[in-house]
Amino acid sequence: MIRLLQSGKFWLRCAVYGTLAAAAAALGLYFLLHHLLDGRRIQAWADEAVRGTGRTVRFDAHIGRSWLPRPTLTLRGVAVSKPNSRADAVHIGEMRIGLSWRSLWNGMEVEKWVLRNADAELTRRADGNWSLQDLWPPRGSSRPINRLIVENSRINLHLPEGSYRTEGFNANIGQSGEQGRAFKISGLTRRNGGLPSAWKGSGTAAPSDGGWQLPALHFEAELPFRQGTVRLAADADAVWQPQKHTLQAENISLRADSDYRQFHLSGRSPLILWENNRLSAAEISSVFTAGNDGGHWDGSFTLARVSLSPHVAAVGEFNLNGSHKNALRQTTFSLSGPLAWQKNTLLESGRLVLSSHQENIKAAPHPRLISRMEGRFAMSGNHNWQLDLKGLFDHQNAALSARYAAAAGKEPAKLTAELDAGKISLTPYWNDLQAKSSASFSTLLGHPLMPRVEAAVRVGGLTLPGLQIDDLQTLIRADNHRITLTNFSAGLYGGRTEGGISIANTNPPVYHLQQNAQGVHIRPLLQDLLGYHGVSGNGNAVIDLTAEGSDHASLTRTLKGSLQLNISNGAWLGIDMVGFLSKLRNNIPSDNKISSGQIMQTPFRSFLLNSEISAGIGRHEYAELKSEAFHITGSGQTDLNTQTVSENVLIRNSANPEAKPIPIKISGPVSNPSVTLDYNRLTSGLATPEEKQRALAETLREQWQWLNTLPKTSAEPISANKR
Repeated sequence: MIRLLQSGKFWLRCAVYGTLAAAAAALGLYFLLHHLLDGRRIQAWADEAVRGTGRTVRFDAHIGRSWLPRPTLTLRGVAVSKPNSRADAVHIGEMRIGLSWRSLWNGMEVEKWVLRNADAELTRRADGNWSLQDLWPPRGSSRPINRLIVENSRINLHLPEGSYRTEGFNANIGQSGEQGRAFKISGLTRRNGGLPSAWKGSGTAAPSDGGWQLPALHFEAELPFRQGTVRLAADADAVWQPQKHTLQAENISLRADSDYRQFHLSGRSPLILWENNRLSAAEISSVFTAGNDGGHWDGSFTLARVSLSPHVAAVGEFNLNGSHKNALRQTTFSLSGPLAWQKNTLLESGRLVLSSHQENIKAAPHPRLISRMEGRFAMSGNHNWQLDLKGLFDHQNAALSARYAAAAGKEPAKLTAELDAGKISLTPYWNDLQAKSSASFSTLLGHPLMPRVEAAVRVGGLTLPGLQIDDLQTLIRADNHRITLTNFSAGLYGGRTEGGISIANTNPPVYHLQQNAQGVHIRPLLQDLLGYHGVSGNGNAVIDLTAEGSDHASLTRTLKGSLQLNISNGAWLGIDMVGFLSKLRNNIPSDNKISSGQIMQTPFRSFLLNSEISAGIGRHEYAELKSEAFHITGSGQTDLNTQTVSENVLIRNSANPEAKPIPIKISGPVSNPSVTLDYNRLTSGLATPEEKQRALAETLREQWQWLNTLPKTSAEPISANKR
C-alpha cells in the first residue's frame, strides 16, 4: 500500500480520473441548469406569475446561466405589459435570479434576486389601489425570495396631487432573521418636473398580523430650498398594514436643517395614525431657531387633536410662541386658536388669539408693541381672506377689520380695512419710523404683490413727539403709484384741521398737502410744517403745498404752493417795532439786536397773509398787521431754505390813519432780523438834501404824540401757552 502511494502512476491516474469526474459533474450541472432553466420553462413560470392579470411577460432570447457561487439565471430586456395591452408597465434592463442549491431537487427557492436598470410606471387609482398591485406576491408565497436588490432604476409615480419621477432608485432587502428583514432604499425624486430631492431610508421589516412591523425606521432627505437645500431626518417605530390601508407610527422624531438663515427645527409626536386616507394625531410639537446678522428667531409650535384627510382637516388647538432678537430689541409673540380647512373652499380659525411684547436690550426697557387681540380669520379657496381682531394695543382699546380680494383677470387685488382705536402713541416708535420711512414706503408700494388699499381710520388720540392729534378720522387709499389720505379730519394744535394728504411713489417721493385749519396755534403749526417760527397766535390757515425729496433740505428746496394765514391775538417774533420807533424818535441808532433776557416781539390783534411759495421761498404782495397802536402793511419774501426775511413795510398810526406812514426795511435772519428806516422811500421825489431832511423832520414831528404813547413790549417774553 505504501509502495502504491509512492507511485507516480497512481497519482497520475487519480488526477486524470478526478479531472474527468469534475468535468463530468460540471457538464452534468450545465445540462441540468439548461434543463431546469430552459427558455420555455422560464416563459411558463412568467406566464404563471401574471396569470389572470391580463398582462404578458417577454424577454430577450439570449439567456445567461451560471452555477457559481449559486445557480443563477440572467434575463435581459424583461418587459411586463399593462393589462390587456402591449405597452410596458415595467421594463427591466437586466434581471438576475440566484437559486439555492436545493432548488435543483427540492422546489424553487430564490436566494438572491437582482434587478438592474428597471423602469416602472406606478399609479394610484381613485379606489385607492395601485396599478401594479396585482403583481405583488401574496403573503405566504410558495416561492420565497431571500434577498432582493434593485440597482439604478427609475419609478414614475402618479398620485392625484401630482407626479413624481424617481431616478437612481436603489433597494437592498436582506434575508429574514430573528428581527425581520433589514432593508435600505435610496433615490433622487422630482415632483412635476421640478428640482430633484435626494433621499434614503433604512430599517427592519417583520411580518405582523396582516402587515409589517418597521421598528427603528430611519429616513433622510435633502430638498431644494431658497437657492440652497434643507436636510430632513426622521425616525419612528411603524406598523404598516397595506390590506387595511393603515400606517401607524410611534415615537416620531423629526429634524430639519438649512443653511438659509441657519434654520433648525426639531419635532416630536408620540403617535401618528394614517388610516383609510385619513391622518390623525393627538399632539405634534416642535421647536425652531433661525437667524443671521440682522437678528435671531426662536420659538415653539404645537398642534393638538389633529385630523387630516384629502378634503377636510381640523386642528383642535394650534399654538405658536416665538421670539425675535436683534442688537437693539427683543420681540415676543404668540398666536393660538383652532383651525379648520376644507380643500379649495375654506381655511378658518374662529377663536384666534394674538399677543405681542417688545423690550429694549441695551437701553432702558421702555416696553412697546404690547398687545392682546382676539378674533377670527378665514380664507376662501380663491385666496380671498378676512380678519377681525379686537382687544388691547399698547394698553389701549383697538379694533381691526380687514377684507382681501385676490386679483381676478385685469382687476388687481384689493384690501379693504377699518381701524378703530382709542389712543395710539407713536412716540416709542418714532425714531424707527423716521429711519425707515422713506425706504419702507417705496419698498411697500413698489412690491409686485401690493394690492389696492382702502382703509377707514378712526383714532381718538394720536401722540407724536411734541404733537398731540385728537379725534383723527381719514380714509387711506394706496396702490403701486401713490398713497392718499382723503377726508382727513383731526383736532390739531388746539383747533381742528380738515383736508387731504398724498404721497406719490416716485424717486424721490412727491408730497402734496391740502389743509384747512381752524382755531389752531399758528406758531407750532408753521414750525412743524415749514420750520418757521416768526409768528405766534391763534387763527386759521389754508394750506396747499407740494414738495419732493427724502430729507428736510430737499423738501424745503422744492416746496411750492400757497399759504393763507388769518391770526388773532399774537405777536410778530424777532422784531420790536415799539423799541425801534422809540429809538428813532430819540435819534438813537437801532440794530434790533436782542439784549440778554429780552424776547423781541411786536404784539398784534390781527395778522393777514397770503403767500405764494416757489423753490422754498414764500412771496407776498400784501400782508397786514393790526395792533392797538399800529396798522402795518407790507410786501416781501421769506426764504425757508436759509430762514431769512426781506420785507418792505409801512407803519401807520392806528389813531390817526391820515398821518404819513413810516417806511421800514426788514432783512436778515427770521429770529433776529435787521430793522431800518427806509430813507429812500421816505424822501422819494425830493431833489435836495435839505428837502429830504425837512421831510424826515416833519414826518417824525407829525407822529410825535403817537410815538410818546406807544406801549413798551420789547422786554415782555412770550409765555409757553401763547405759542
